[in-house]
Amino acid sequence: MQAEEQHKALINECNEWYDVLATYREKINKLKTELYFFAPGKTDKDVLVGIEHYHNQFHIQLINVHDLKHEIRNYVIETEKHPNFSHRIPHHYLKEKLDYQTTELDKLETDFHAFIKS
Repeated sequence: MQAEEQHKALINECNEWYDVLATYREKINKLKTELYFFAPGKTDKDVLVGIEHYHNQFHIQLINVHDLKHEIRNYVIETEKHPNFSHRIPHHYLKEKLDYQTTELDKLETDFHAFIKS
């Protein structure tokens, strides 16, 4: 019984992570929209380089979020198929990836807002 509860807890936590990533995807898309409103009429070379940098970063981070969501979804499927297998190590690995990704996305957002306000 305890193993079954732990198994369900792992899956529930993964579903929460999936939702967190969906929220970050929306946030990145809002940042892209902010960039599109900021960019028109800018002619300064450094500003144009920054615009290109953030445009590329938002695209890359959307791909990273998509890939991590896919990895989590596959992990949940495997966890459901093999409930008696110990999933703690891959679960911990995914948690570290999620923490790293969200930290990087938060930093990107902070840096971007500093860029458009300068």
